[in-house]
Amino acid sequence: MQAARQAEWPRNGKAIGYGDLTFGYAAPVENLDTEAVMPFSIVALHQSSFVADAALGGRKMQRSSVKAGEFSYIPKGVWQKTSSEKSGAYLYLVFDDGLRQRCEAELGVSKPLFDPIDFHPRLERSPQYSALINDFLGSEGLGGRMRAEALASLLVCEILNFRGATHEAVRVGLGKFKVAQILEYIDEHTDEELSLATLAEIAGVSVFHFSRMFKIDTGMTPHKFVLRHRVNKAREMLERDDMPLAEIAYEVGFSSQSHMISSFKRFVGTSPGRYRKIIKH
Repeated sequence: MQAARQAEWPRNGKAIGYGDLTFGYAAPVENLDTEAVMPFSIVALHQSSFVADAALGGRKMQRSSVKAGEFSYIPKGVWQKTSSEKSGAYLYLVFDDGLRQRCEAELGVSKPLFDPIDFHPRLERSPQYSALINDFLGSEGLGGRMRAEALASLLVCEILNFRGATHEAVRVGLGKFKVAQILEYIDEHTDEELSLATLAEIAGVSVFHFSRMFKIDTGMTPHKFVLRHRVNKAREMLERDDMPLAEIAYEVGFSSQSHMISSFKRFVGTSPGRYRKIIKH
């Protein structure tokens, strides 16, 4: 079972990454002065207000007053320079071209998201996305790669919608046969790092639509369903085995014992250790 990667960027906050995507929080920095060609694309959801002199893509330096609730987007390969007496805090998603291209294909976007979006605009659902990222970071990446992929796809597609992309709302599920296939795959690969892209491929739909269609059929998002399935597997092992909790966590696919404990409490209402004592007596 692959654990969440504690990403190295930026150094003044917290970050958790899986493969080519990373979510994080950047704390304010005094006397900020940076200049770089971005090695990745980044969406920043600004959590506090600040004033900065900034230039993107060869433009002249301009003073910007950034307010909490606004966002900015800088694509991979774009030159940027920023200076500020004290920068603001922000939540962010760092991602590579693969995620952007998948979202563009799923929404039928004809113009790729190559141009930066400067400070000032607001996303309608920015507070909800901020809350989701904070929860993901606060839980130390609970839900794993699947949860990270789903949240990243939602946020990037939201940026595309901001640029004028449109898509039809999903109103139908996957159907009993496809759901059965997916549930069988989840059960057989519970101890592995399950990918949203893999499940969507089995269903024959895009990643963007898969989560919504899966929830229509099951009443749960994919990552929540997988967490519950792993908890149920752990509960069965607690009832019949004396295996240490760390080994049970590994066997059922949790990245750590602490992740299993927090998930177990969420779904069962008590800790695995306490559950085992109750069952054994």
